[in-house]
Amino acid sequence: MNAEEALFLLLVGALWGCTNPLMRKAAQNTNVNNNTDSNTSNPLTKIISKLANIKIWLPYAVNQLGSLLYYKLLASSRLTVSVPICNATAMAFSCITSILLGERVDKPWRAGVGVLFIMVGSGICMMANERTGSVGIENAAKDEL
Repeated sequence: MNAEEALFLLLVGALWGCTNPLMRKAAQNTNVNNNTDSNTSNPLTKIISKLANIKIWLPYAVNQLGSLLYYKLLASSRLTVSVPICNATAMAFSCITSILLGERVDKPWRAGVGVLFIMVGSGICMMANERTGSVGIENAAKDEL
C-alpha cells in the first residue's frame, strides 16, 4: 500500500465519519422545529422541509462523495485492508466530530482510548499489508497455487 492509497482511505473515513454527526444534529434540529410548527402536519411537507434544509443535504452530499471515492478505491486496493480501515477511521472521526459539536459523551476517557486503538490498529493493518504484500484470504489463495 502506497502513501497515496493510505491517504485516500483515511480521507474516506474522514468524509464518512465527520458527516454522520452533522446529519444527525441537523435532523434533530429539524424535528424540533417541525414539532412546534402547526402548518407541517402533513408528512410530505415534513419530508420536503428536511430535503430543503442545507444543514442536512450538504453533509449528505459530502458523505456520498466519500462513498464514490470508496468505490473507486475498492477497484484498485485490497479489500482485506480497505474495508476495515475505512470503517474504523469513520468511527474514530465520528467520535471526534461528535465531541467537537458538543454532544454528550458518557465516558470521554474511554472514547479517547478507543479512537487511539482504532488509529493504531489501522496503522498496523497498513504496515502489515505493506510488509507481506497480502493479507488473509488473498495470501491463502496464493499459497494454494
